[in-house]
Amino acid sequence: MIKSVRKDYPAAVVKMLHLGPKHDVYFRAVTYSPHPDQRRLIGYWGSLDEAVRNVQHWEMSKLPPAWLATGGSTIREMPPATPQKPPPSV
Repeated sequence: MIKSVRKDYPAAVVKMLHLGPKHDVYFRAVTYSPHPDQRRLIGYWGSLDEAVRNVQHWEMSKLPPAWLATGGSTIREMPPATPQKPPPSV
């Protein structure tokens, strides 16, 4: 689970999967809900690090711009988004 940057509960659940005939490794990120049927897909990435960074980007992109401002006059950098891993070849 990935902790939310603005809430006291998780933002997402990331699970490692082996997909396709070659059992390629994928990391699937879904929104957090205590009820699995209410979770929504965020995306698939080739590494845990990419999945975490993209969940953070996804969550921070939903925040108002003022939230990204720190106590001073600087603006917090949003983590860069990376492309999702393409589907496995058949």
